Amino acid sequence: MHVLSKRWVFLLAALAAAMVLVAACKEEEQEGAATPGAKATAGRTPTGEVRGVTDTEIRIGTLLPLSGSPTAAWGVALSKGMQAYFDYINDHGGIYGRKIKFFVADNQYSGPVAAEAVRKLVEQDGVFMVQGSLGTAAHMAVYKYLEEHNVIDYAILSGMSTWTDPVVRTRFCALVDYVTEGRIFAKYIYDNYDGKKIGILVQNDDYGKEGEQGIKEGLKDLGADIDVVVEYYDEIQSDVTAQVQRLRNDNVELVVFWGSPVQAGSLFRVSRETLSWDVPVMVNSVSAIDVVAQLGGYDNVEGAITAVFGRQSFETEVPFIASLKPILAQYAPDAHWDSTTYSGMLVSVGTVMQLMQAGPDLTVDSFVDAAESICNWQCETCLLPASTGPNDHRGNEAEVMARWVMDRSTGPPTPKWVPFGEPVSFETTKDCKQPTPPAGYEDQPGPSYYATPTGE
Repeated sequence: MHVLSKRWVFLLAALAAAMVLVAACKEEEQEGAATPGAKATAGRTPTGEVRGVTDTEIRIGTLLPLSGSPTAAWGVALSKGMQAYFDYINDHGGIYGRKIKFFVADNQYSGPVAAEAVRKLVEQDGVFMVQGSLGTAAHMAVYKYLEEHNVIDYAILSGMSTWTDPVVRTRFCALVDYVTEGRIFAKYIYDNYDGKKIGILVQNDDYGKEGEQGIKEGLKDLGADIDVVVEYYDEIQSDVTAQVQRLRNDNVELVVFWGSPVQAGSLFRVSRETLSWDVPVMVNSVSAIDVVAQLGGYDNVEGAITAVFGRQSFETEVPFIASLKPILAQYAPDAHWDSTTYSGMLVSVGTVMQLMQAGPDLTVDSFVDAAESICNWQCETCLLPASTGPNDHRGNEAEVMARWVMDRSTGPPTPKWVPFGEPVSFETTKDCKQPTPPAGYEDQPGPSYYATPTGE
């Protein structure tokens, strides 16, 4: 029987606003890493064995910033959450008797560094798959290499449309893509600011421009009568005073931010404290995280709007979230329970569920078949049901708007995103069928697909 409650099922929606932290916020014009030596075929070694899989072990890697960038704090916390859940699974027998050996590679949020790190993961460590890699520029340098070597590239923590357009059999993304989220933002803007002028503050790279594109396309499709002013900043800038000042001089009535947390914090400080400007603010989901409240000031961010697709780490009244917290405390006692470590745990939860569904005969094909078989599932941590399929490698294609409020009931203010309104969905998989559990499924220690009915 499962050790954890079987009342919840996998949706990477569980990455929630927490995951959100992860942003793949900077972008470089990197191509796939060079491919030394002969390519692996079907994810197998020269002897025909499945790379990274033995009778007793599954080798899994991740590429995270652990040094050389302010995002290292996130990478370290994510890795602790990922490792803690795998350690828990290993202590309860592993998956079909196989223990998970986890390799954490430091990409330093840099394409060239990531290119070298991924070679080690694949060619020296011999990983079966890579999960939850963080950083758009870093991943842009490795995604083709993983594809060419038939290594599963699972739950990428970046919303670039590149990862799933076109769909590649071994690659899956965790987040709502940035163009789609831009369209979701456009619906809120149209409903509340039609006939007015808005300003968009955008990171000047592909990441920021995909969000800008989605907003503009969404407003056009809705027939909105909205004047849009755009200001750009370079990702190396930490201070956006000049851009915010220009937006105020343009008399915009809403500022929409699409970028990284440091600059989001600057936006709130500058507008509220330097300029005494109480303009409404929207921030994209990857910047809707605790650190922005710390950088921008708790009182300054209150009332801001974003979009979320899952429940958050502070919602410990949810049984599943409550069950994860003591696991982190036991297996990563030096880690702090927050949105970042929670997100890391959820990435590993998703991987475990797919390994369970893949069955005891684990191959690249059996794992991918499992990852493509999610059908209209609603888990305890999910605000919305979702599906995947051979032509749909995004588990999340819908979001709900949320407002940032400060909970002052128990001492210092605690930032919380409170959902409101109806969800906006761009789900592409309409017709699907719930998969059949493989033999031995019920005896695995992970959560079940089959413990709750499909969402309707």
